[in-house]
This record gives sequence, C-alpha cells and structure tokens, in this order.
Amino acid sequence: MRGWIVGLAYVASVLLVSCGGEPSAPEGAPASPEEQGEIVTPPFAVRGDAEGLVLTWFDEQGAHTASARHEIPEARRGEVRVDSLEVAPEQRDPDHVYVADLRTPGEDGRYVVRRTTRDAFDRRVETFGETLEGGGPASTGEVASADVIVFGASWCGACRETEAFLRGRGIPFVERDIEREPGAREDMMQRASRAGVSPRGIPVIDFRGRIIQGFDRGALERAIRETSSAGGAGGGGGISI
Repeated sequence: MRGWIVGLAYVASVLLVSCGGEPSAPEGAPASPEEQGEIVTPPFAVRGDAEGLVLTWFDEQGAHTASARHEIPEARRGEVRVDSLEVAPEQRDPDHVYVADLRTPGEDGRYVVRRTTRDAFDRRVETFGETLEGGGPASTGEVASADVIVFGASWCGACRETEAFLRGRGIPFVERDIEREPGAREDMMQRASRAGVSPRGIPVIDFRGRIIQGFDRGALERAIRETSSAGGAGGGGGISI
C-alpha cells in the first residue's frame, strides 16, 4: 500500500509540472510594474486639463505635442509624457521622463504619473511609428554665428515641422536639443528672457533676434519678410503664441 501511495504522489507531481505548476505570463500580458515605471509625484502638478505643461502623445504616425489634455485624442491619453519648462536644471534627470495617464483623475484631481527611462518611452513611440531623428549637437561656433536657432527635442513633431519649413524656404538654422545637449535649455531660457518671453513649450525659435514659440507658419513668414527687408537685423520683442 505504501508503494502505491508513493507512486500516485509521483504521478500527481508529474501532472502538476506538465500543466504548468509555475506558469509564466502569457504572451501579450500587461507590462510589469518595473517595465511601466514607478508611480511618483513629479515636481509639477499634473491635473485638470494639464495646461502650461509640455505634453507628448503618440500614435501610428509618431510623436505629437500638445499644450492641454483636450488636444489629445481620447484613445491616446493613457501614455502621455509630461514636462514643465519651469523645472530647474538641477532637478532634472536626463535619463528618465514622466509619463502620465490622463484618462481619469484621482479623487484629488491629479493624474497618475510614473517615472520611466527615456529609452523605454522612446521604444514605446517607435512601436507606433517612426521617430524622426534630429541632427547632432551644434558646436559653440555654430551657435554663436547662427542667425536662426531652433530649440526643441527629438520627439517633438512641431519641431520637425518647423525645421522642414525653414529648409523649404532655404533658411539655414542650427538645431539645439534642450534635453540632450548640455547648456541648450539654459541658452533657450536666457534668449527668451531677454526678449520678454516665458516659454511654455517647444519649439522655441530664435529668428534673427526674435523669439517665436511653437510652429506658426504665419509668424515665421513675417519674421522672414521683415528681417530680410531690414538686412537680416533682428526685430524688437518676441512673438508669443
């Protein structure tokens, strides 16, 4: 009898293993908390329509920027990168970004925000479409001698539109990535401050001394026309959009 019981226990153990006593996660399962990133409280509020923040959402066409939650399609509000240009450089981690779920706020009105690696977010964008890459960082000499500088980031669709517009008009420019290029963000803020402008998003274009925020074809056309007629000299204050 003892031998029969031992044999039955052995068969049961074999069946348990063959049926997956330690099952692995099925293919296509939701990402683990480690992959999603940890829930954190960023150094800026993410609530309401998230106005005043730089919002980056993505779809099959790639990354897009928005200045408020209502500008983002409902289907793509679950993974939105959030940032504030008012965060001091010493508070920034160049290797990590904040990603918010802007679908439903909590009882306190705030949205859930996770901290994840920049590379992980870039990979998520790439699974929906090609990410347009910018050029390498500009040299100090190039920046000093440039008539037109576009301050932006690699994921910024409006920045790419601005650069395409300038190329189409034959306007040479220097591209500065405010996230990856040391000193670029500080340079942008200083130029904007001198022009009396407080940047609330990107791109920020220094067009021969004029500060233009966002991709505004009309503002760029006016800047080209007016500075060209003045022999390329910079105009007065910035153009705020």
